[in-house]
Amino acid sequence: MLNFESALKLIEQNDVITIYGHAMPDGDCYGSQLGLRELIKDNFPGKKVYMVGSGLPAFFERLAPMDEVDEQTIASSLAILVDVSCLRRVEDARVFKAKEFLKFDHHQLNNELEPFDGVAVVDPNRIAACEIIAEMALAYNWKISTLAAEAMFLGMCTDSGRFVYQGTTARTLEIRDLLKRKGIHTRSLLKIAYYESPERIRLKERIRRGAKYSGSVRYYFLAKSTYEKYGVSAQEALHLVNSLSSNCEENHSYALFVEFPDGQVNVELRSNKGYPVHGVAKAFGGGGHRFASGCTIPLGVEHMMAVVDMMNTVEKEDLEHAGA
Repeated sequence: MLNFESALKLIEQNDVITIYGHAMPDGDCYGSQLGLRELIKDNFPGKKVYMVGSGLPAFFERLAPMDEVDEQTIASSLAILVDVSCLRRVEDARVFKAKEFLKFDHHQLNNELEPFDGVAVVDPNRIAACEIIAEMALAYNWKISTLAAEAMFLGMCTDSGRFVYQGTTARTLEIRDLLKRKGIHTRSLLKIAYYESPERIRLKERIRRGAKYSGSVRYYFLAKSTYEKYGVSAQEALHLVNSLSSNCEENHSYALFVEFPDGQVNVELRSNKGYPVHGVAKAFGGGGHRFASGCTIPLGVEHMMAVVDMMNTVEKEDLEHAGA
């Protein structure tokens, strides 16, 4: 059972609140920021609440744009982190200037690599940070506007793969249905969330055709020159990891290695068959969820194969008791 009391106390005590997410925001990050901003504004009149970062521009017209905040405002604020484990992983480094810290997160705890000195509301078994925030709103019977409901639905939907990924629970679906009763228009949200350009579709097909196998792991190295040829950004390229998903029983995990402009390789690790990849990501300085994690490694075949080799040593978990 989540304990929201300390989080509520911090929100009540602060008149200025800034809300932050991780670098390369996804639907859950942006949805958590927007959903929480609207919940606080609607239920605590008079508070100044801002969401900071790049957000998801594709949704700015449909939902809401991000806020512009100066350093003086940040310094006087309670900083709330959503969908991010620690301060150093926050997209906007000005977060360090805030006076107090709170976070809502659903990543696996890694206090050694990702310490957080503040109030933490964390449950790795929740499919999305938006689910935790919605749970708090329901626990305190807060008003949930259509905009807040749409934002939280977006985050839950995208992080759960339209409510089918491992970690989607009966409570996830209950909250989804409660949000849908707030007048949200799911079709227009999903049209934006799952839009794919012809170039992106062609790149996904190239990844599928070119994928290699090592043991039970399917993997692909995506060079900077390749995704740029298709007009896809490095951030967008990382989101193509699920192109490697396979129904083949012998293929229990998959990895996408993306060369970034800084010369490093960002890695996305996944398993849809119950093989926890979080420990592999952690071993290489990364983190994330039990079956969906990421890390950064130097460029080079030997570094890439070190990740793949470790993925092949992972043992299957009991899916009846495994979280996201």
